[in-house]
Amino acid sequence: MNSATLYRRMATWLLVTFVLITVLLIVIFTRASRGYQQEITQRMHRDLAGFVADHYLLFDGEQPDLAVIEHTFHDLMILGPNFEFYLLDPAGQILAYSADPQKIKRHTIAIAPLQAFSSGPKDKLIYGDDPRSLHRHKIFSAAPIYNENQQLAGYLYVILGSEIYEDIATMVTQSKIMHWALWLIGASLGLALLTMLWLTRVFTRPLARLTQQVTAIQATGFNRFDQAEDSLGAQLQEWNGDSQNEIDKLGSAFAQLLNTLNQQYTNVLTVDQLRKELLSHVSHDLRTPLASLMGYLETWEIHRSDLSEKQSTEYIAIARKSAERISHLVEQLFELAHLDSGTVQVNREPFSLPELVQDVLQKFQISANDKQVTLGVTPNDSHIRVVGDIEKLERVFTNLVENALRHTNAGGSITVRLKQDTRFVAVEVVDTGVGIPEADVPFVFDPHFKAGNSVRGNTAHGGLGLAITKKLLDLHHAHIEVRSQLDLGTTFQFELEAA
Repeated sequence: MNSATLYRRMATWLLVTFVLITVLLIVIFTRASRGYQQEITQRMHRDLAGFVADHYLLFDGEQPDLAVIEHTFHDLMILGPNFEFYLLDPAGQILAYSADPQKIKRHTIAIAPLQAFSSGPKDKLIYGDDPRSLHRHKIFSAAPIYNENQQLAGYLYVILGSEIYEDIATMVTQSKIMHWALWLIGASLGLALLTMLWLTRVFTRPLARLTQQVTAIQATGFNRFDQAEDSLGAQLQEWNGDSQNEIDKLGSAFAQLLNTLNQQYTNVLTVDQLRKELLSHVSHDLRTPLASLMGYLETWEIHRSDLSEKQSTEYIAIARKSAERISHLVEQLFELAHLDSGTVQVNREPFSLPELVQDVLQKFQISANDKQVTLGVTPNDSHIRVVGDIEKLERVFTNLVENALRHTNAGGSITVRLKQDTRFVAVEVVDTGVGIPEADVPFVFDPHFKAGNSVRGNTAHGGLGLAITKKLLDLHHAHIEVRSQLDLGTTFQFELEAA
């Protein structure tokens, strides 16, 4: 039974329960109907024994005339074949009767039921001994019999439901009418059972379909769980979570659970891929500054006794700069990995964009003066306000200005242009630098990409600045574009939501 389907188990238990209930109802109905009929019969003929005793029993002196009484009983039984008449003495012994003598099994009748019938409540069903059986009891009518001296001479005991009545009732029960009635009842019960089995099938079919889908996903894993029309994920979308059907709600909840697990599974794969990429980038980007650091330290350690104080200081300064580049590059690598993890929170708030840009330009003013490069923002209007994460947007402008300053020659300029409309503020970071080859433009935001004319060289900028910039703008739902011409300059353009 444990290996059977839910429908089979429900159908089996439903069939067993239905049969038991049917049998129980038939037994209860039969007994209740018989008891109801017997109670009505006893109430209708309650005074029968008293009437017969008053009008038909004859006495010979102080004792009943048994011969006349038996003849009277015979006549009465012909007129009323449903009755059996018995004359009892005060102790309950049968003196005369109307039944076949060969069928009398009991010659003494218990008196207590007769006394209860005579003196007890009239609405109570009372059974007495059946003289034709040692164990059977039947409904009756009884009345005490008094002689001429008003002394108790015995009882008139009338069985309501004689042997003739039972034989006729059995014949009627076995008639075609009863057979048709039983067939009709059986057909009705069978139709009801088939209807209930069909309803059970209707209710369990969606559950079976959901079980098949879950089993298929269990067998294939998440490899086929996507949004394609023929995928297992699409099949689960058929369940309506807003329905009042519990199975629909179960299927929808399971589909949502699988979506969540699939996303978590994808995130785990992404994190694992990021870890591998991080290790690859670390080994690639740290190789040069680490080699420079170790080279100068080893040279200083070997020749320090032969180096002057000035040379020794220069070696240590170069090694320190290499360590700083390594530290900066590691910070960029972890920042990029953090942005790729999908767990970065954006704290959006309104602020003045020109003020933020001015603060960023101020950080590079000394370096720009050394390179004779002009920095500026236009228009420098503090009323131009946007909504975004100040810290992350400050990082965006820092990366763009730093990248532009690195590729702009002396006498050039870097300008941040702002243009506001009702919904957005357009931002352009324009430089007059060396530009980007046309073939390299589509790849400038790829991590660790190095353009053919890049002046990055052996620096701490491992091609991560622009990749970080793009991911930070993606968090603000801002798309960054680049336009560039060799020897004429480069323009980075994006839009921010206006406050």
